[in-house]
Amino acid sequence: MTTLPTGTPVQWYAVAETLVRRAQVHWLGLVGFTVLGTVVGGGTAMILPSYYRSGAAFQAEVTSPSPLSGALAGLASQIGNLPLGTPNSAQFFGDLVTTDAVLRRLVQESFPWRGQLAPLSTIYGYDDGPDELRDYRTVYKLRKALAVDVNVRTGVVRFSVEARTPVLAMTLAESTLAALNAANIDLRQKRAAAERTFTADRAEHARQELRGAEEALADFYQRNRSIGNAPSLQLEEAQMRRQVDMAQQVYVQLRLQEEQAAVQEVRNTPAISVIDPPLTPVKRSWPRRTLAALLGTMTGLALALARLSLMSWS
Repeated sequence: MTTLPTGTPVQWYAVAETLVRRAQVHWLGLVGFTVLGTVVGGGTAMILPSYYRSGAAFQAEVTSPSPLSGALAGLASQIGNLPLGTPNSAQFFGDLVTTDAVLRRLVQESFPWRGQLAPLSTIYGYDDGPDELRDYRTVYKLRKALAVDVNVRTGVVRFSVEARTPVLAMTLAESTLAALNAANIDLRQKRAAAERTFTADRAEHARQELRGAEEALADFYQRNRSIGNAPSLQLEEAQMRRQVDMAQQVYVQLRLQEEQAAVQEVRNTPAISVIDPPLTPVKRSWPRRTLAALLGTMTGLALALARLSLMSWS
């Protein structure tokens, strides 16, 4: 072997030429390391448990105000359109999928596992320990198995969940959609109940103020039978009428909001439209055996070249 003089820069092409010569001489070891890496990588992928992923895509619907009829609809047309409905954000639903409000509903359900129905804690192997710790670990693992993607521009939310069997993955995805709907309805109803309580209280105060303004105006007319020749009385009348009109508009608006909140409180319709329903996966998501075998081959080849490199410098 030719030894480079001290202080001479390493000629990388010379090193490569030396490695090629070594590979030609020790080709059997090079092939052996490569084959060994392939076998180890592919064998490891065969031994590891398989996982499957199923998911769905849905779009958040816009919550529009419920149509009002009768006197309330007439009053609403007098004061203009009131913002009684709020749009549901796609990002909101994307974040809601991974919250405890949804996942803990799944923890309470049973799923197909080894020919029978079993809770997720049993499927994940968390039967031991206190109930609080068991539920926490189950929710934590389920959250890690979920993947969510939100397209803010189109409002489409895609999610997928990974499980040990294809049927379990599909069932989990279907149950996630149902739990998402239930959690959203519960949240919407609680918010509407709180809003209805608040607006009902404010509407009662507004009704009392309106009644007071009307009584003051009626008392003014009772005391002043003729105001045609009294500019000061005309001005006072105009001010009192404006107070009545303003109090009436505030009261009508609060009553409309109270009515809308009451409708939302009992509304149980879903706020999402499913675009792609969950399907049974036909291919495993992990481990990827072809990729594992390829990585094993590259690792074996790298080890073989490293061994040849050490031999060339020894």
